[in-house]
Amino acid sequence: MDRDQKEKAWKAFWERQQTSPGGSVVSSGPDPITRAQFDAWADFCSRLEQGSRVLDLGTGGGKLPVILRQARPDLSIVGIDRADPLPPSPEGIELIGGVSMEELPFIDGHFDAAVSQFGFEYGNTAVISEEILRVVKAGGSIGLMVHLGDGPILAHNLKRQEQILWVKDEKAFFDEIRGMLRQENAIYREAIAFAQNLADEGAARFGKGSVAWELPEAVRRTLVFAPGGTFEKLVATLELIAEQAEAELGRIASLAEACATADNRERLLAGFERRGRKPIEIVPLRLAGEPAFAELIIL
Repeated sequence: MDRDQKEKAWKAFWERQQTSPGGSVVSSGPDPITRAQFDAWADFCSRLEQGSRVLDLGTGGGKLPVILRQARPDLSIVGIDRADPLPPSPEGIELIGGVSMEELPFIDGHFDAAVSQFGFEYGNTAVISEEILRVVKAGGSIGLMVHLGDGPILAHNLKRQEQILWVKDEKAFFDEIRGMLRQENAIYREAIAFAQNLADEGAARFGKGSVAWELPEAVRRTLVFAPGGTFEKLVATLELIAEQAEAELGRIASLAEACATADNRERLLAGFERRGRKPIEIVPLRLAGEPAFAELIIL
C-alpha cells in the first residue's frame, strides 16, 4: 500500500469510528499509537491475496479486524477471544467470544492468514503456535504484534503500579477510609480531609493527574456528594474504586508477564520454528523520539 492509499484508508478508518452506531472500538480521536499500528498492519495486508480469510487471536473489542478491513475491504475476518460476550460484530467481521487461543474451533487449513495484536504472548505460546499452524493453510502469512519489555508502554504502566501500591499499601488508604466509615452515622468530614490530604501528597510526589492523585481524589469527590445518596450506595461506590485499583494491578502484572514472554524471542517462536516457520520480517513500532513500543513479527 503506497503512502496516498494509506492516508486515505487511515482517514476513512477514523471517520468510521466516529460515525459507528455501535460506538468506537478504539479511542475517540486519532492517537499516534493507533496510527503506528494501522500503518504496520496496512503494510502487512499487502502480503495477502484478494479475498483472504484472516483469523485474529485475542481480538478483544475487534480493533484489529476493523483496521484490517479498512486497509483491505475484501478480507474476510474472524476474531476470537476468551472473553464472552464480545461487542457486536462490525460489518464484514465475525467476533466469537468464549474461545481459547489454545483450542481453536476451526478445521485444518480454514484460514489464509492469522494475526494477533497483543494477544499471542498472553497465552501458552507453544500450544497456540501449533493451533495457528493447523488452522492456517501451509505457507499462509502470520503476523504477531507483541509488547516489548524495554518499551514505553510497560514503563508507563509500572509507574502506575508504583503509585497504586503507594496509595493502597504504603498509605493504607482504602483501609483507613473503611475504618472511618464503619457506621452509617459516621461523620464524613474526617474522611474527606484524609482523602484531600493524600490527593495533595500524591500530586506533590507524582504529579497532578497521576493515579496517586486520581484515586484519593475520586474518593474525596464521592464523599463530598455522599449526603445526596444512601450509606449503602456510598460504601458500594468506594468499594468499586478499590476494586478497580486492584484490577489494574492485576492487568499490569499480566502485561509485565506478557512482555517477559515476548522478550524471550527464542521461546516465543519455538513452536513455529520447529515446523520450519521463521520470521521473515520484524517491524518495530515507535513514536517520534521514543524507543519502540512493540514489534510486528511476520512469519
